[in-house]
Amino acid sequence: MSQSDRVIIIGGGIIGLLTARELRRRGHDVIVLDAGSGCDTASSGNAGIIAPGHFPIASPRQRSRAMKLLFDPDSPLYIPPRFNLPMLRWLYGFRRACHPRHYGHAVEVLNRLSRISSEGWQEFMSVDSPRAIADTLRAVGSLEVFCEERTGEAASMDAQVLQRDGFDTELIDGEELRRRDPAFSNEVIGALVHPGHIITQPDRLLSAIEDHVMELGVVVQHGHAVERILADEHTCHGVLIDDDQLVEGGTVVIAAGIWSDGLAGHHGVRVPMQPAKGYHVMVDMDAPPSLACVCRESMVAVNSMDDGVRLAGTLELSGINHRMAQRRLDLLVKGAARCVKGIEDAPILQKWTGMRPCTSDGLPVIGPMPSMAGTWVATGHGMMGITLGPVTALLLAQMIDGDTTEMDVVPMSADRFN
Repeated sequence: MSQSDRVIIIGGGIIGLLTARELRRRGHDVIVLDAGSGCDTASSGNAGIIAPGHFPIASPRQRSRAMKLLFDPDSPLYIPPRFNLPMLRWLYGFRRACHPRHYGHAVEVLNRLSRISSEGWQEFMSVDSPRAIADTLRAVGSLEVFCEERTGEAASMDAQVLQRDGFDTELIDGEELRRRDPAFSNEVIGALVHPGHIITQPDRLLSAIEDHVMELGVVVQHGHAVERILADEHTCHGVLIDDDQLVEGGTVVIAAGIWSDGLAGHHGVRVPMQPAKGYHVMVDMDAPPSLACVCRESMVAVNSMDDGVRLAGTLELSGINHRMAQRRLDLLVKGAARCVKGIEDAPILQKWTGMRPCTSDGLPVIGPMPSMAGTWVATGHGMMGITLGPVTALLLAQMIDGDTTEMDVVPMSADRFN
């Protein structure tokens, strides 16, 4: 096989690795080039809840709160005031996406994506799947717990939409919740149960998938930043890495998270996103909840893992940086402690921050790059990168191979921004 037949994937997170796996299974020669070490990525630091039916951030509930988000550092979604033209454009698109009509469309698309993706995760848990991957996945479901009547009403409305779109849900009151699991505080008045959610430890999952794709014959190279893609309207030749070294390939997939926009921008293509900084802390608890949960008022997730209990959440749109704001870390403990007993005094074992690529309309970007032959993009999944990994890989591979896609891909097109 000539090097012009090679597929180059830029990015070694969950999207890049699962795309590499799907293409390799279809017979492609695949190389993954990752700028980092493979550790501490947005894929490895998240809450670890594979949540089909996750609603987009831009919703009608956020539309009236847009200005508050600019000035409230204690908000789950915080946007520090700053004059930045791309940020202002993103905010305009975000507010537009909060309109009920746009929001309803995004929900339908995301729910269709996550239903297909769920089948991919079920395949990873089958007897034929690599044991190392299957062992990181637990099909035990998760909870959304709430302490306020208005939040419970919103959860009830969400449950109706999820049931409409084929997802199993159950609403229970606080007394029933504590009967099932006494870890929850008396302040919790109810919970939305998601039996179809899958729980994982993201760093272990990512490592197991990387080992698996390498066993399939995919070459994975860390520490190689792509400087430029060599492609025009007619031909793709490959990419330039470290000091203009050429890596040849006839197909390039940009799956570099928040850095995807910069790579595309070198070629005049806009994939406008904002880095949504998330945080987690690992704490030591004797009696964590038996199921992973999200505290709806604070949007903090609580998930028990091998090396502690992970409290994860918050979205901070403060640009590309890895600064840790202690105030935001404190919000994780405070938000979780309202719902779960024993968290406030639990020793903190680890702190982390990372950036998730968020589009303003809440939909990922999956498809061909305009005016760049043989070049594709898969990014913008926000907090749903792991959840939507399998469907992203499937759709992209189908498009690259010229097959009929599993669903309409027009809503995810990069052309919608250009």
